[in-house]
Amino acid sequence: MDVREGPSDAEVVARVLGGDREAFGLIVRRYESGLLRFATRVLGGRDAAADAVAESLVRAYRHLASCRDPTRLRTWLYRIVANRCKSHLARRATGDVSLDDVPPIADPADNEAALERVQQLAVVEQALAMLSPEKREAFVLKHVEGMSYQEMAAVT
Repeated sequence: MDVREGPSDAEVVARVLGGDREAFGLIVRRYESGLLRFATRVLGGRDAAADAVAESLVRAYRHLASCRDPTRLRTWLYRIVANRCKSHLARRATGDVSLDDVPPIADPADNEAALERVQQLAVVEQALAMLSPEKREAFVLKHVEGMSYQEMAAVT
């Protein structure tokens, strides 16, 4: 079953706010992979991204009542993750870097196509690293997550 099937975001939010804690799991299943992909591109490492997304989901659960428009839950969640990513980047700028934040070294695959893909991804990651955090975030939201400019504005 597609996780987007079933109750709308607004219905799920209402269930969670009504005391159904398990319903938040549906929100996690719907959005976690996209949030992780976004955070990985912004932060440049999967471990730091996983931390940022986990922290964001905990924050979202605790503050779900402050989501003014549950029909726009997706952009609300991305905004929370974007803010956590900014906090992680600010810690890095001050020298407070965890070894978990260092991206792993790619293991070159035996097959030529996989190696070429790894090289292409490395070029993209280098290019993204050269952008300011704000431009990197905008690029990822638009070209990786496929958000409209209106959705992007709500996130940033």
